[in-house]
Amino acid sequence: MTTASSDIFRILTVAPSLIQIEVLNAEQFKQDASDFTIGSYLKISDDSNTSIIALVQSFKIKETNQGGETAVTTPTFILDAQPIGFLDGEGNFRRGGQQIAIPPSNVEIADDTLLNQIYSSIGVEKQFCFSTLAQKPSIEIAVDGDKFFSKHIAVVGSTGSGKSGTVAKILQEGIAPTFDQTQRGVLNNTHILLFDLHGEYKTAFPKSKKIDVNNLVLPYWLMNSEELEEMFIESNENNSHNQISQFRYAVIQNKKKHNPSVVNPSYDSPLYFSLKEVHNYINNLNNEVVGKIDGENSRPKLSNGTLVDDRDDYYFDQVRTFVVSSQAAATKASNGPFNGEFDRFVMRLESKINDDRLAFLLKPKKTATTEFKTDDFPTILKQFIGYTDTENENITIIDLSGIPFEVLSIVVSLISRLVFDFCFYYKSVKESSKEAPFLLVLEEAHNYIPQSEGAKYHSVKKSIERIAKEGRKYGLSLMIVSQRPSEISETIFSQCNNFVAMRLTNPSDQQYVKRLMPDSISAITDTLPVLERQEALIIGDSIPIPTIVRIKDLIDKPDSNDIAFRTEWKKDWVQITFDALIKKIKKEV
Repeated sequence: MTTASSDIFRILTVAPSLIQIEVLNAEQFKQDASDFTIGSYLKISDDSNTSIIALVQSFKIKETNQGGETAVTTPTFILDAQPIGFLDGEGNFRRGGQQIAIPPSNVEIADDTLLNQIYSSIGVEKQFCFSTLAQKPSIEIAVDGDKFFSKHIAVVGSTGSGKSGTVAKILQEGIAPTFDQTQRGVLNNTHILLFDLHGEYKTAFPKSKKIDVNNLVLPYWLMNSEELEEMFIESNENNSHNQISQFRYAVIQNKKKHNPSVVNPSYDSPLYFSLKEVHNYINNLNNEVVGKIDGENSRPKLSNGTLVDDRDDYYFDQVRTFVVSSQAAATKASNGPFNGEFDRFVMRLESKINDDRLAFLLKPKKTATTEFKTDDFPTILKQFIGYTDTENENITIIDLSGIPFEVLSIVVSLISRLVFDFCFYYKSVKESSKEAPFLLVLEEAHNYIPQSEGAKYHSVKKSIERIAKEGRKYGLSLMIVSQRPSEISETIFSQCNNFVAMRLTNPSDQQYVKRLMPDSISAITDTLPVLERQEALIIGDSIPIPTIVRIKDLIDKPDSNDIAFRTEWKKDWVQITFDALIKKIKKEV
């Protein structure tokens, strides 16, 4: 019911960011507005039918004496409301300010009709709905699907706020086919890649492509310069510049060796090279001795007397032995320019190559005896974008829970960059009407794109920052998901245009999110610490007004429910099968 009235309301103050309204008849107000709360909406009009929509920010009690000192005081209420938009001449809601005649004469509490009028400003064909109005669950809240997905999304919330369920619900609605597509048995054109840090989303998407450390195909030779150097070079070592220069040279020359048909391959080209052969090359440089006898011209000299004219012909295939350094005239020889300088570098390469935890990255096998080579690049790329030779999938889940933490950022960087490259080059070869927009979902993003400037995160931050700044032009969008938004790179987070903010209990996270949000609606943003589970604040240009919503219930849920400690503790003692547990820890088959 709409409550109007000069009998109940009196407007005290009208300012650009504040309207103060006195509630004169508290009893009548309670009857007409039983579900009225902070965050409710008011319609404030003048005699010329100009209407402002305002959001209730706070209220205070004002007591007035009636009939002298001994009379009973009658409390009235002062509502502070923040203007957020207006209704135009056709009754459509618009954001922004609007002049209103002084004094405005009518105040109405928004009923279902007015609320539907506000939220129906989005065209039916673009409506994307995954929530209802928190105050009135009967009101479905739709966002503009095009604006929501194409302009980067941030989903933030403390542990236990329902963040994983919210992400799952948004993505489930995104990949849902139309009735016609279901009848024809075809997929819609949704393309989503989800980085799942804790392996919790498989249950939410039964029909998805699932990749983990056991079936992930991600050969090291796809890494670019930043990723390779982050993997193998210690930037704080005194001779790191020499390590980089010789490693770079060895990689490029080895790519030329294994890809003779490619003209001038670069350090960053996604072409096969042998890491073992590059290790041999660096090892030989580290042991190199050059001949100093007349005519030898300081060329590297092997133990059998062979003089090396071109290192590329000798240093890749095996570790060589050299003559002994000597000052005697007949055997004169001295250490090469890098002799002994790469001791730690060689050891580091060896330890990485021999680390079985990194086998998926540094020793990926196509068969028991063959490696993935340059010709396999299409197969490698397809696994991340949902295309296969048998069955395509709308969503691909990368389970990162089994990835060693020291290479987590490199894995995310490499896969993100491959998807960006796909979108970048697809734009130049696609038919005009055949778009393939991608959404990249970064779960627990603060773990690999942090605010800190450590060298460890240089490559992944560079990859994600490029997507954040340029991805939209090529049909690639981001969804940043985190429980600690203040720890995420501000360069990346500030590119988000739409926010789904759930309960945030950390003050620094609250202030960080408020500062980056495109709206300054304090009446709503101040509720971030007290939102209930499954409630969220949606702000951005995809929704008519900032709104507190309740995320719809899930059928297929992520495996992220908290364990009921006290309930479980009250049960009988549980026997644990330690043999199976130890096998899992040791990663035995």
